[in-house]
Amino acid sequence: MRKFSLHVAALFAAFTLMAIPRGAHAQATPTATATPISCGGGNFICNTGADEPGNEEGWLGISGGNINSIAIDKSNAVTCCSGTFGALVVDASPGASPTPSYGYVLGTAHVFARNGGAHTNEEIVQPGLTDTGCWQDDTDTVATLTKSTPLKYKGAKNELDAAIATVVAAPLTPNGPLVPGVRQDGAILNIGQLSNVPFPYDQITDGLPVMKMGRTTCVTTGRIDAFDATGLVNYDGTCGAASSGTATFDHQVLVFGEDLSSGNSCTFADKGDSGAIVVTNDFSCPQAIGMVFAGASGTGPDTGGTIIAINPMTTTTNIIGVPTNNGVLDKFKVKLVGQTCTPSPLERRLNGASMPAHVTPALRASIEAVRSVKRAKAPYMLKRKGVVAIGIGAGVTPESASLAVYLTDDTPAIRQWVQKQVPGTNVKFRTIKRKFKAL
Repeated sequence: MRKFSLHVAALFAAFTLMAIPRGAHAQATPTATATPISCGGGNFICNTGADEPGNEEGWLGISGGNINSIAIDKSNAVTCCSGTFGALVVDASPGASPTPSYGYVLGTAHVFARNGGAHTNEEIVQPGLTDTGCWQDDTDTVATLTKSTPLKYKGAKNELDAAIATVVAAPLTPNGPLVPGVRQDGAILNIGQLSNVPFPYDQITDGLPVMKMGRTTCVTTGRIDAFDATGLVNYDGTCGAASSGTATFDHQVLVFGEDLSSGNSCTFADKGDSGAIVVTNDFSCPQAIGMVFAGASGTGPDTGGTIIAINPMTTTTNIIGVPTNNGVLDKFKVKLVGQTCTPSPLERRLNGASMPAHVTPALRASIEAVRSVKRAKAPYMLKRKGVVAIGIGAGVTPESASLAVYLTDDTPAIRQWVQKQVPGTNVKFRTIKRKFKAL
């Protein structure tokens, strides 16, 4: 969640808060322009904080958030936050009518629902407050909060940080005609329409090439680094959020930022990109894999850029040990608005070599063996200081998997301790700077 802070004198702070009433029309002009990282490449539109008619109006993949994501602290600093609008979805129940008329916009719970502090029907605005100088303007409302997943701390298990908001009619121009607040074709800026079929959870593999469009870093690319991961995520409770603490998440997918043409590491996502949809690296038929909600910076030669945590779009599968109907789409019983298309063949990369991105019977057997170890050992191992995430990653051969362990305190002693907990299991270590933090 991208933050904007302004320090003011006590008297002026009081005036400032009075000067940003909801419903005001003299809002600050949005100026935020995302900077594509080296792994983005291409000629992309990165004016992701804009809301000018005819420019980025109504697109997904750009700035948005809760109109009440604002706070003033004891030092009289005004702080506000924003995220990214993810995808357009509609009811998936058999025979469901297109109600609400304009569908729902998908985002994270910590952005849309302020860490559980928001009430149903709170206004969701585009652009988010970070990109309006913390100016709250009812005329920026494009949706209202409908449902969100709760955030649980103190060791309780979370599986999603997600929310949906009902899209409403919004004026295209001041006093102009009302139109749907979000594009009805569900197009994501720079990426276009998603496939209406998400990428199958049980076909996710380490090394699968992906991309995303977000408010802060624009278009970036990367690869799946681990899946079915369990890890710790810090929530700081800023901008009017109702809670803070360290939350444990299970069944997540982890992405490593990488320039797919050179192999160099880079920043895949940053603060303000929460809600961005991670898709297969296929502009003709991009399939949604998950939604950005947290990340951590790498430090060692085996990481370099960022490791980003994403909620899976769907976990409907027959995989042993993975709950069915517990992805983002499954939780809210919705489906993607997008195109009917045929995905292009994808290649995963392992140890510098490329190979078809599909799961063979031998690889599936190895994955399930590692999954059983992860289920048995991860809860205990995450209690050890320095161990912040554990998932399933690539093994030493294309037909094998490994236990992917992410460390903030990477020493020979802790590596030996990890190996002792999982004798006979191949382990891939990653060094990161800190625990994952909500973006």
